Amino acid sequence: MTILLPFMGIGTKNVLSAEQTVLFACNEFPPYKMENSESGLPGFDVEFLRESFKQVGITLQIQYMPWKRALDVARKGKVDGVCSCSSTKERAEYMYFSEPLGRASSGLFSLTSKNFELVNDLDEIGSRSVGVIKGYNLIEKLEAAGVQNVFELSSERQGLKMLLKGRLDFYYSYEAPTRYYLSQDGHSEKVHYHELSYTDYHSCISKASEGSEDLLKSFNEGLARIRKSGIYDQILRKYR
Repeated sequence: MTILLPFMGIGTKNVLSAEQTVLFACNEFPPYKMENSESGLPGFDVEFLRESFKQVGITLQIQYMPWKRALDVARKGKVDGVCSCSSTKERAEYMYFSEPLGRASSGLFSLTSKNFELVNDLDEIGSRSVGVIKGYNLIEKLEAAGVQNVFELSSERQGLKMLLKGRLDFYYSYEAPTRYYLSQDGHSEKVHYHELSYTDYHSCISKASEGSEDLLKSFNEGLARIRKSGIYDQILRKYR
């Protein structure tokens, strides 16, 4: 008989004798991760995770929360992992990174009305103001470039609101979620985007979670299967 041990709230990592269930923390980050989208789609990262784990007999549960809290509960082992994140030296201290889940473009957004000259690198920002989401690894890049006039923000919508009101010269973020919110609010034509880099990102598994190394291997195996079978590409096509 399969026995389910139920626990409520953060850290509810259910244990099943016949089938393993894992709990991951997700932040709202459309179109990668979406808790309640108008289309009903959960985001392609969520679908990648579910299908990859399904391939190896693991059931995925998700709890949505702000980004910094997601990292904190993963650090403490209260969840098995974070749905997706980029690799940094700090995160490597408490998380394992899967094989690449996808690629994310990042760069600078500015108002088309300001007609700024093209910025090819962060150190060209100079004294102009730039907003960035608190907890994103993009902050480290701004620090490395010596950018001084930085505003740390709590959400994508806050960043875009400040940019559109002219309170920021630049908004430094990831292309896909920012374009999503601009499109939703009808502001796409008001903002220009210039890509500065693109990087691989991963599913991120908490080292403090029991059996984390085995979970990493299982996930990588499942991810390889959905790529080979074409399921990965089928998922992506739904979001284009």
